[in-house]
This record gives sequence, C-alpha cells and structure tokens, in this order.
Amino acid sequence: MVTTIHDLRRTDIRRQTLQNPYWISSGIIDKDAVGLDAVLFSFPITADAFSPGYKPFFITQCVTEIIIAFDGTAAITVGTATLLTNPVTTGGAVSIVNADEFHLADDITDQTIGYYPSSLTGTDSAWSIALILHVCTYPTYVVPIDDAVPTVYAALTEGGTIAVGAARVHLCINEVP
Repeated sequence: MVTTIHDLRRTDIRRQTLQNPYWISSGIIDKDAVGLDAVLFSFPITADAFSPGYKPFFITQCVTEIIIAFDGTAAITVGTATLLTNPVTTGGAVSIVNADEFHLADDITDQTIGYYPSSLTGTDSAWSIALILHVCTYPTYVVPIDDAVPTVYAALTEGGTIAVGAARVHLCINEVP
C-alpha cells in the first residue's frame, strides 16, 4: 500500500530554536532576610514581571551562590512553598511545602564564597532524589497556577547576629514548548 507523505520533520532539528533551557537568578539574600521567608521565584499562569511564563517546565539545576561570605553561623535552606495569590504584600505569608526541598542547610558553606549545587554533602534533597530517579512530579516538574502559586523560597537563620553576607539562588529551567 502506498500513501501520501505529510512531512513534519524539522530542518532546524540540529540547532537550538528556543532559548531553552535557561537560567533565572533570584534577588540578593542578605541580613534583612533573617527569620523571614524570602520568596525567590513564583510561577503563576498569568505571566508578569515576577514569572518566566505560563508554560509547564522542568527545574533541572539549582545552585546557590555565596557572593559575600556570611559572618557568624548563618544557615540557608532553599525550599518550596505556595502563595495564596502572586502579588506579595509586606507582612504577607507563604505556606511552606518543603523547607529544604532544593538545599539542605549543610549543602551550603555560608562562610565561604562560591557556588553550591544541591547535594554537595552526599545527603540528597527531596528534589535531587526525584531528579536522579527521573520522577516528573513537583518540584522537578512545575505547572504554573494562579491560586496556591508554586514558589521557591529561602530561609536564612542565624546562630548569632549577621552583619555581612549576601547570596542568590540560580535555577536552570526548561520550558515545555
């Protein structure tokens, strides 16, 4: 039997046609974040200045960068939370899903400048375990929504008073076309 071909092959298959994956970087985490839930990224359906877009995507890497070494015994964890709505007000609240989903406190040496990917200590976070097992569930696979907005946040705790220190979190995300 002979049929007519409908050719859907792409001539550009060997080169990147989308800027995908790409890195997004958070604002600076400093002494002002001590004891607060620092919202780093939020992912609503409605694209706005705070979100990369409305499509589902994979988080393929998470790296925390210590830009200025923290003094004292600072500890940063990076986890997941939700926001009731995407607009955030001063004094607003997040609902914690997993406080150290991406980075356990001992993944990051807060007193040493450098880049810290998840699971440097050999103790895997929930996110890195899911990534290793290729489990496509939140937070390795994120589906943006407008209520209970998926959020990545950081918590900075101190053993003494923090006078100096700065960090930021970088996520490599890969949008589903």
